[in-house]
Amino acid sequence: MHRLPAHLLALAGASLGTPWVAWHEVCIRTKGTPISAHLIDWARDQGIQSPDLTHVTRTHPIPLPAPVFLRHWLDNRGFPCIHLSGLSLRHGIYLAPNLPDEDDTLRHELIHTRQYQQAGSIFAFLRRYLFQCLTEGYLHCQMEREARGEFPPSSES
Repeated sequence: MHRLPAHLLALAGASLGTPWVAWHEVCIRTKGTPISAHLIDWARDQGIQSPDLTHVTRTHPIPLPAPVFLRHWLDNRGFPCIHLSGLSLRHGIYLAPNLPDEDDTLRHELIHTRQYQQAGSIFAFLRRYLFQCLTEGYLHCQMEREARGEFPPSSES
């Protein structure tokens, strides 16, 4: 995809997604369970600010701000939208129930929490994340690779 359409799509997605993320973060933090003490310690070691604010809600399917037909269309093009194991919404994390590697998934999502903090806002995180996914592909984008532990955190904000 060319950079200008990708910038415009990322801008539109961030604009539409920011209120959705903010609302779901509040819902998870209100009704969810706090992350465990050992993950709070791990998160602090990773430079995540106030990890004790992070809560988790287990649900299936994990909600996204897109209708099912669009989720299937995106899923068929390499952007996972159907069978998600987790989704970080800053200090609120959705997790699929009964994950065999729940702590690993939480660590991955907590790295996204740090990326939200580095970006400075939900909007800035979403714009950057969506742009990377559109131009580099979900599996190859820097933010996903960082969350998978493939290289150290970015110094970009």
